[in-house]
Amino acid sequence: MNPKDVTGVILCGGKSKRMGFDKALIRFKGHYMLEETAITLKKIFLKVLLVTDHKQKFPTQLLVNHVFLEDEFMQKGPLGGLVTALRHIDTSYLFLVACDIPNITVTKIRQLLEYVEDEQVILFSGEKFETLFAVYHRSCLSQFEKQLATDNGKIRTAFDCLDVKKVKKKNIDIVNINYPEELIYWRQND
Repeated sequence: MNPKDVTGVILCGGKSKRMGFDKALIRFKGHYMLEETAITLKKIFLKVLLVTDHKQKFPTQLLVNHVFLEDEFMQKGPLGGLVTALRHIDTSYLFLVACDIPNITVTKIRQLLEYVEDEQVILFSGEKFETLFAVYHRSCLSQFEKQLATDNGKIRTAFDCLDVKKVKKKNIDIVNINYPEELIYWRQND
């Protein structure tokens, strides 16, 4: 897969109920975790978009340095952000990642891209599969739009109607941070 055919997309607009504060604004070692993820994606992809619920929540430095899209489907979860991104890309694929997954690396992303052939969805699977660290083809858009109309915001629900490649991979270590205790643990072990 040629990275020129892929737009990097970071979802950064959730409710963060379990965390108690907006996860898009997590800071670590003087930087926003979100910005570190964007910098990593820019090492691979020519285009990187950040999809959020409200742009104004971000400091000027982030707004100036990155391209933000406001979610067209508020209160629809990650699926709404994914549909928003799919509507705005001009590449065949997008690589989707959530802003609350620390330690995103060029290596992990390239490993996933190696498996892209002509499927609509490509993701790693182990004990579970991570829909927010995955590659999606533009052709998924109509199916995801239909699903949005049902008020079911779970991305994986549409997988029965799509060509999905689940790549079995051990030790890929893709974990998002949902609770304050997880954030403390991650900061202590990074």
